[in-house]
Amino acid sequence: MHTHSTTRPASGLTAARFGRRGFTLVEMTMVVLLLALLVLAVVMVAAMAFRDRELLKNEARFLAGYLENIRSLAALHGKTYTVQYDLDEQRFFVWEPRRVEQGEVYESNDDENRVASGFHPMPTRYDGSGQAYYQVWIDRVGYGDGTTSRERNVRVDFLPTGGSHWHVVYLSNEAGEFYSIEVNPFTGFAEIYPGQLEIEPPRKAER
Repeated sequence: MHTHSTTRPASGLTAARFGRRGFTLVEMTMVVLLLALLVLAVVMVAAMAFRDRELLKNEARFLAGYLENIRSLAALHGKTYTVQYDLDEQRFFVWEPRRVEQGEVYESNDDENRVASGFHPMPTRYDGSGQAYYQVWIDRVGYGDGTTSRERNVRVDFLPTGGSHWHVVYLSNEAGEFYSIEVNPFTGFAEIYPGQLEIEPPRKAER
């Protein structure tokens, strides 16, 4: 009887221990699963932020290369090319001389004698309702005198001499990040800067 009575409690204690151990394992599995989901969410957010930042940088590089190409064309053909920034439609393009037929001569830079080409729309994304919104957009255009413009259409000439009017194009994205593309007024070269470039108006010569 004594031996029989000592065996039962031991068996019950072992079963209880096994029950507690199994429950703890389930808890640990749930915790690990929740941590994995949390890490996955953080990684996805970071990946999207990196993607948007890279897209902004790539658009800035594209625009700088585009402007460099227009500068080269103006110098090569000896004619004025005009880049137009359309802030309503969020795109940019160029007014270039139309092809001249044999024996035809013209010197005017009016739009009647030029054609719009090289359209580049800013990248967009679609939400759950199918509505499009911009991932990167032209925020504004700045000038060498320190003023800025958000007008519907802004035009800048690239001259046959290879130069251009001094201006800066500010590109932005949903995260509030900026890239600035400055066009040198003397050489026409386009330089890229992260952030919002501050334009310092030229100082007046002291007498």
